[in-house]
Amino acid sequence: MKKILVVVFAVVVMLGAAQVNAQVPYVQVYFDEFWQTSVLESCPLEAPGTVVSTVYVVAHNFNMWMNGIEYMISYPSELTWLGDSIGSDKLSIGNSPTGIGVTWPVPGNGFGALLIQTANVLWMCEGCSSTNITITVLKHPSTPCTGPDCTNLVRAVRWPDLELVFGVGMTSVVCPVIPVEETTWGGIKAQYND
Repeated sequence: MKKILVVVFAVVVMLGAAQVNAQVPYVQVYFDEFWQTSVLESCPLEAPGTVVSTVYVVAHNFNMWMNGIEYMISYPSELTWLGDSIGSDKLSIGNSPTGIGVTWPVPGNGFGALLIQTANVLWMCEGCSSTNITITVLKHPSTPCTGPDCTNLVRAVRWPDLELVFGVGMTSVVCPVIPVEETTWGGIKAQYND
């Protein structure tokens, strides 16, 4: 009897640890082709309307083979959307500013970072005349909203059982404001003196 209790306890602990380590699936917009930064330090220094750039939409932590996904991207006025590029390995309906559905004829590998699409944008700002400019991934307009805060839920389809899996749409920032605490030199020196 004691051995059974020990085994049951060990299984419960392992299941609890697996749930604690579970990562939330999310979709993020990146400003570089290596998907390293979702924060662009500033708008280009060139005149507004002269710089065309690419943003990358990437799914993370879905941990499944993905048949499709739907979402929408809220572009700020400082970025003019020029068009989406889906790639020859996918099919799409709609566009990212009004709602897009993307599907893979051969399921996409959502066990790591999965590039969903790129979008071409025209920068309409110069330097950082505005701050905290955000690009947000939101729910597709046709996704039912059943909770009080479901505006940033993205919906994906798992292969082979075609179950719906929800993830979170993330926000990327241009010209972030980094809060600075005002202090004196004496206050700074006091932090290092014991």
